[in-house]
Amino acid sequence: MHVKRIGVVGAGTMGHGIAEVAAMKGLEVSIVDISWDFLNRAKEKMTDSLQKIFSRGGIKKSPEEVMSRVTFSTSYEVFKDKDLILEAVPENVDLKRKVFSSIKENAPSHAILATNTSSIPISLIAEGIGNSDRVIGMHFFNPPVIMKLVEVIPSKYTKPEVIDETVELAKFLDKVPVRLKEEIPGFVGNRIYLRMMQEGCREVEAKESTMEEVDSALRYKVGLPMGIFELADYVGLDVSLDLWNVIVNSGSADDVPCSMYKEKVSSKELGVKSGKGFYSYPSPGKYKKPDLPQESKVEPARVMSLAVNEGAYLIQRGIVNAEDVDNVMIYGYNFPKGLMRIADEIGIDEIVKNLQDINSKGYKAYQPVHLLEEMVKDGRVGKKSGKGFYNY
Repeated sequence: MHVKRIGVVGAGTMGHGIAEVAAMKGLEVSIVDISWDFLNRAKEKMTDSLQKIFSRGGIKKSPEEVMSRVTFSTSYEVFKDKDLILEAVPENVDLKRKVFSSIKENAPSHAILATNTSSIPISLIAEGIGNSDRVIGMHFFNPPVIMKLVEVIPSKYTKPEVIDETVELAKFLDKVPVRLKEEIPGFVGNRIYLRMMQEGCREVEAKESTMEEVDSALRYKVGLPMGIFELADYVGLDVSLDLWNVIVNSGSADDVPCSMYKEKVSSKELGVKSGKGFYSYPSPGKYKKPDLPQESKVEPARVMSLAVNEGAYLIQRGIVNAEDVDNVMIYGYNFPKGLMRIADEIGIDEIVKNLQDINSKGYKAYQPVHLLEEMVKDGRVGKKSGKGFYNY
């Protein structure tokens, strides 16, 4: 691997978390932000985190030794010897282009220019700095020190060797890289997250079930660590709504009418961080698992139908394969097993039946993708037939 020295722009949660991961693996890291307040806060949080990891035996080197590899600066000049520079600034394409212009002016000609964007097409960023073939998406999941997933997303300009080197770096950092064949707004994880939000909202607003029944089914019947309304609260309803809008407004995903999220954000009920969202929490920023009924009339085939349809769409497009989709949901969302394996267990025929039923009610997004229809036609309906997305 050629990457030995890393630069990070943005000292927030993602930026300092990624820097910490790299420093723990012995790489030299420089963090740049616009103010020393941000940088000093990041330094404190990194030191506290490393002390906890060290006390648990998670690292052999002392926190002081790890932090000796990290430098902090308000100047991009520290990137002159870096092999890869990653930006982790807010989700605004103009801001990201501005940051990359400054990076490009100071970085060596061989340096990989990575973005931690969660949804913005990588080509939009690359085009802002002259269609650079060194720009690539390297999307870590929060918190980077714990979460294993890294989505690696090339733009239409990215050189193959840049993709290979980025995948190698992710592996070196003990992450699980999922390499997309081409970019698509929202990538893999956030597109599936969107589809789960949409179906949960549709069921509640259509009065098919309650919010608690949807989340109960996901937690106790499907076996997910959180229901979808609970997860949206945890992520932040403003962040979730922004992501929803970016993907839908890109024209790459049909929308599902939903007012619940907009109403909550308008009321400043943003989830855990504000103390109230779809559920109430002990205080702002303090998470407590909502109490949910053990029983629910919601069927897994229905509540998971749109998410499975999206996973199948990504596979059909050749962007990823079934194992990639499953790795994203296991290592990025803590699913106990992959989405496509869950689909096989539910039954592809049951998924398609629910998609067709909802589609017939006027919801365009629920048109089953050809791949699912072909699977049902061929009798590849999952575990019960011995073959679905996997062989049994």
